[in-house]
Amino acid sequence: MNTIPSLRRAAAVATTAILAVAGLAVPSAASARPAADTSSAPAGITRQAASALVERLGADRTGGAWLDRSGRMVVAVTDAAAEQAVVGAGGIAQRVTRSTAELNAINATLGQQIAMPGVAFGVDSINNKLFIDADTTVSTEDYQRLVELAASHDGAVTVRRMRGELKPFIQGGRFITPNRGSEIGSCSVGFNVRKKDNPNSLYMITAGHCTVGASGVSDWYDGIGQYVGYDAGGNFPGNDFGLIKHNNASLSKPGNVWISEGVVRDVTHSRDAGLGETVCHSGWKTGYRCGEVLARNTTANYREGRVTGLDYTSFCAAGGDSGGSVFHGDAALGLVSGGIPEDCRTYVQPLNEALAWYDVEVY
Repeated sequence: MNTIPSLRRAAAVATTAILAVAGLAVPSAASARPAADTSSAPAGITRQAASALVERLGADRTGGAWLDRSGRMVVAVTDAAAEQAVVGAGGIAQRVTRSTAELNAINATLGQQIAMPGVAFGVDSINNKLFIDADTTVSTEDYQRLVELAASHDGAVTVRRMRGELKPFIQGGRFITPNRGSEIGSCSVGFNVRKKDNPNSLYMITAGHCTVGASGVSDWYDGIGQYVGYDAGGNFPGNDFGLIKHNNASLSKPGNVWISEGVVRDVTHSRDAGLGETVCHSGWKTGYRCGEVLARNTTANYREGRVTGLDYTSFCAAGGDSGGSVFHGDAALGLVSGGIPEDCRTYVQPLNEALAWYDVEVY
């Protein structure tokens, strides 16, 4: 654990409670991304144009949109007329069997059928399926129930046994803790933020299970024992974001992300991550890592409760990275929530939802 000369870094925030969580379902690590059908279209279109096409064609005729490995947007469609509409707009169309409406309906059914901890599930638009993943805490009997449940959906759902136990990643970025002088229960700070109606009012945003887990704790410290600020709220379970108020004038609080000693990444705005997009994270435990967004709007049944609306990514993270920054270029995207380190799969709380909740913004 290193100290932080400024909170411009992806700092760490601590909690007094270590949350043990059961495994989530994620799209299979071995699932291959289908190749885009490029025979009928030249280059791609922008993410905004793809979103507009999907909205115009509707959820019954489309199956999602994502970046392929060459960086082009692909729009999944279910019929020839929709395919021609995408190609006519200059886009790349891929024919699929199941529409977004069908996938979302199955996902809603799974939400009613799956309550056990250690399991996660969601829509894998790139493979035109849904996934259910179970961690090592799920019993053999319960795993078989999941297999039977998936079979009842006529090949639309895959089930996979993960190699480890899914946990929220307590500890963190470039760290601070309520346990002064201790790493116990620490987490990563995601981003420095400011109140929209008062730009001089500065905060740190991090994972909600960090601030909520530190029940009764109000003061937070950095890695060398300096006072940083105090708890200003948390939302977990349901969501996974929390806020800490900056309250030490002697600490600089620039709005960038720490990458490594002497290297930072400036952040200028926030947005949602795109399916298939390459994203990176910074945390004090594993440092700077990158991967892909494999699925969005996934559900994680933590032992402490269900969290919905998470992005599912392929970058590696571990205990100590919770709350850490997730970003692409100068865009702030999310906060590390948890994952299964053995499978190098990490769940991310989208940042814009958290910013809107607290009426704050990155700077």
